[in-house]
Amino acid sequence: MRTLDIKDGQIASVLVAEELATSQSDSLDIMVRLKDGRRFGLTLLTPEHLRRQLDQALSLVTPGMVLVKNFSDEAIIDAVRSAMRQDIERLGVLQPLINQ
Repeated sequence: MRTLDIKDGQIASVLVAEELATSQSDSLDIMVRLKDGRRFGLTLLTPEHLRRQLDQALSLVTPGMVLVKNFSDEAIIDAVRSAMRQDIERLGVLQPLINQ
């Protein structure tokens, strides 16, 4: 696991579960920690993931998943910020404040 520190807005950090992904993986799990102590997780998917899934099925339902161009730090941070703009963080789990 590695952490992306984001020093703006409500986001305290983003934990990236890289060891679960292989070099050829087309999905990546992340955990977002907000400054107020809430946390929420997202699964990031690449377009290749959608293509592979639709080769095997006629439809795909993916709640809690976000499409990204690649798994660069820039794309991950952009995905988190986009999720925040769409109020996805309201689904977060309220935890004690980070400094407690």
